[in-house]
Amino acid sequence: MMWTTAFEYAATGKSIRLQVFGRHHCHKRGPALLYFHDGLFNQGQIESAHALAEALSDGCVVVCVDYPLAPGVQFPHSIEVAYQALQWLSEHAKVLGADAKLLFVGGERAGGNLAAVTALLYRDRGLRAPAQLQGQVLINPMLDALQTSPSLASLTESPCRAAWADYAPCPSLAWHPYVSPVQSCRLAGLVNALIISEQGHPLVDEAAAYAKKLLLAGGQVQHWCVSEKGWTQHAPLIRQWMTL
Repeated sequence: MMWTTAFEYAATGKSIRLQVFGRHHCHKRGPALLYFHDGLFNQGQIESAHALAEALSDGCVVVCVDYPLAPGVQFPHSIEVAYQALQWLSEHAKVLGADAKLLFVGGERAGGNLAAVTALLYRDRGLRAPAQLQGQVLINPMLDALQTSPSLASLTESPCRAAWADYAPCPSLAWHPYVSPVQSCRLAGLVNALIISEQGHPLVDEAAAYAKKLLLAGGQVQHWCVSEKGWTQHAPLIRQWMTL
């Protein structure tokens, strides 16, 4: 079951579309995942998240966010949209049939960045009780606007360069922890992380570096490096990780 709703982003009055998958009326409330779709900040569409959202929605509410793309909306508005979406989920979890104490964020590529940054914002700002964020699921996440990893730097042409330029056009922003989480020196106190990367993918080294830094900061991290992208086949394991 999928249905569509929206909220208004307070700073601009822009309507942010949400697509909800999973339980609506259920006696036993379970986890809810706020999911940011695949893309490169300046491209992508919410429909690319449908297959994984449907696969995860067996026992879990999945809320996909149709976040605005750069350069029309740039940092920091993009992360504020993401954080406001988490607030919306925390306020509506009960209506969706979910437990507000079992919230998760997740996303792929640029969506993985927004999920990671939302976890940072939750640590720094929190949510109104009793809502609680429990974990983050990052799939091939874009985590480094400096683009310094060997797997990405080895590319002659990378679409990530244009995407980062559209999203955070001021060069100094590349060091901001809410732009490039992997460059952050303050990663303690974050919720548990499941990081999934694809072997041979240009972003694989960013994922490995972030997993290592989270572990060194005392975080609980699982890093899966898989041979094929078919994320739907990993849905049962992702659901299992969310219920540990």
